[in-house]
Amino acid sequence: MTIPDWTVVFIYMATVFLIGWVMRNRGGNLADFFLAGRSMGWFPIGISVMVTMFSAINYLAFPGEVYGHGLYVIASLPVFFLVAVPVNRIWIPFFHHMQLTSAYEYLEKRFDARVRRLASGIFVFWRLFWMATALFASGRILGAVTGMPETIIIVAGGIVAMGYTFLGGIRAVMWTDVLQFFVLFGGIVLGVVYALKGDGIAEMLALAREGGRLKPFVPFDPAFFSLDPTLRITFWSTLVGVSVAFLSRYGADQVVMQRYFTARNLKAAHTGIWLNAFASVISLSLLALTGLALYAAGVKAGHAGQPAAAALARMIHAFPTGITGLIAAGLLAATMSSIDSGMNACSAAWVTDLSRGGKRRAFARGRRLTLVLGACAISIALLLIPLSAAAGGLFVMVNQVVNAIGSPLLALFLLGMFTRRANSWGVYYGGIIGFASSILISLCLKPLALHYYAALNLVVALAVSCIASGYHRLRSGRH
Repeated sequence: MTIPDWTVVFIYMATVFLIGWVMRNRGGNLADFFLAGRSMGWFPIGISVMVTMFSAINYLAFPGEVYGHGLYVIASLPVFFLVAVPVNRIWIPFFHHMQLTSAYEYLEKRFDARVRRLASGIFVFWRLFWMATALFASGRILGAVTGMPETIIIVAGGIVAMGYTFLGGIRAVMWTDVLQFFVLFGGIVLGVVYALKGDGIAEMLALAREGGRLKPFVPFDPAFFSLDPTLRITFWSTLVGVSVAFLSRYGADQVVMQRYFTARNLKAAHTGIWLNAFASVISLSLLALTGLALYAAGVKAGHAGQPAAAALARMIHAFPTGITGLIAAGLLAATMSSIDSGMNACSAAWVTDLSRGGKRRAFARGRRLTLVLGACAISIALLLIPLSAAAGGLFVMVNQVVNAIGSPLLALFLLGMFTRRANSWGVYYGGIIGFASSILISLCLKPLALHYYAALNLVVALAVSCIASGYHRLRSGRH
C-alpha cells in the first residue's frame, strides 16, 4: 500500500478512538456503560446490529465461498427477513418490559440462578471464539493486502477496539459502528465498481457461468433441492440451518439483544431490526458480486485456482491509490465493530451474571473486564493462525463451529419462553450436555451439510433438556 492508503487507514483508526474519547464522560455508570441510558434510536440500533454481525469473516468468507463454489450461499439472504418476523413480534416485546442488562437474567426468573450462570458462561465462551475468529480473518486478508505480519494486524486492531470500548462503553461502540458501516459499505461499493471496470459485468457473468460459479441457478443444479443431509449446501439445509443460526444470533445472543435493551422504546427496536435486515442483504449481495468478479479476474489472469484471500488481495492491490486504503479501513471496520461489541457484551454478561461482587464497584469491574476479554480474544486469534487450514477454511470454520455453538443457548430460551414443562434441573443439565455435544458434533460429525450443524445441535440440546426435565419430574413424583 502507498502512503495515501496508509493515511486513510490512520485517519479511520484515529477517528474511532476519538469517538471513544468524546464519549468517555457519558458512560460513568453501569447503565450508561452497558445500555447507553436506554436512549438509542432505531438508526444506530439497526446499523450497530448489522455491522456487529458483519465482520471481516463475512468480508473474506462470503466472496470466498462464491469464488470457490458458486452462488449457493446467497440462498441464505432471505432468511434475514424470515427471522426478523418472530424477533420483532415475539422476542423484542417479550423482553422489553423486563428492563434487563443481560438477556440471561430472564433465565433466572424462569428457571434458577444456575441456568442463568450456565447460559452466560456459554455465551462468553462462544463470543470469545467468535471475536478471535473475526480478528484472525482481518489479519489474514489485511496481511495479504499490506504485506504486514498477521500477528501485528491482529494485535493492533484488537488494542484500538479495546481502547475506545474501555473509554466510552456501549454508546461509543454503537456510534463507532455507524461510522464503521459507512467505511465498510463504501469500501465494498467502490471495490465492486472498480472490479467491474473494463469489460464489465457481462464478461464477468459469462466467465462465471462457464466456470460453474452461477450454480445452482445457471445452470440449474437439481441437487440444490435434494434432501440428502451430506451435501455441502442445499436449499433445505440453508433454510433450516441458517434460520437456527440467525435465531440464535438475534434471540439468544447478548451481543445483539443488548442493542434491543438500549432502545428508547419498542418502535426504535422494531425498526432497527428491519434496517439491519435490509442493510445486511444489500451488503452481502455486493460481496457475492465481489466473489464473481474475483473468479472472472482469476480466469483472465490464469490463477483462478489460487486461495480466495490471495485473489482478493491481488484485486485490492490493483485498485487506485486511496481506494485500497479505504477497503483496508473497511476490513478493519468490519472486524473492530465485532470486537468492540463482543467485549462490551461479554463484560456485561460477566458482571451481571457471573461476578459475585456487589453493584457498587460493578462499573469499574466492567471496564477492566473489557481489557481482559480483549486480550483473551487477541490471544485466541493468534492461536487460530495454524489451526485454520486444518479446519478446512474460514467459511467452514464459521458455519461448522462458531455458528453451531449458539444453538444450546437458543434451546434454553425456547424452553423458557414456549413451554412450562421444562424445569430448572432438566434445563441445567440438558444445557451442559447440549453444549458439550455441540462441540463434539461440530468437530467430529462428518459428512454433514455445513448449515445443519446448528440445527442438529439445537435438536440435541432441546431433546436432552426435555428428557432430563421429564426424568426429574418422575423422580420427584416417587418421593
